[in-house]
Amino acid sequence: MLIIDDVQIIINSVYERELREEILEKALFLLTCIKGTIPNNREIGLDPDIISSPAYIAQNLYTISAIELIEEFEPRASVEEVSFIASGGAGNMIPKVVLTYNAE
Repeated sequence: MLIIDDVQIIINSVYERELREEILEKALFLLTCIKGTIPNNREIGLDPDIISSPAYIAQNLYTISAIELIEEFEPRASVEEVSFIASGGAGNMIPKVVLTYNAE
């Protein structure tokens, strides 16, 4: 539900749910695939060099890549925020990407 100037807009119809799911599925695909692994479009995905970079560089590279991928391949959404959660002691990080719907 959205509330703008005391006006409530409820977005729960079947169409909106399906649209949100479609956008999230496409974003998930884009942000989890490695560049060069999709046969008909080698530009889709994250650069594999991100994985072997030091943590602070990897975070910056991932953030830039996430913004560029969503901007290019899913124009209905934009990246609002990217944060990272440390996981385990081996320097593993889990990215959290917050998207905003562009209504286009």
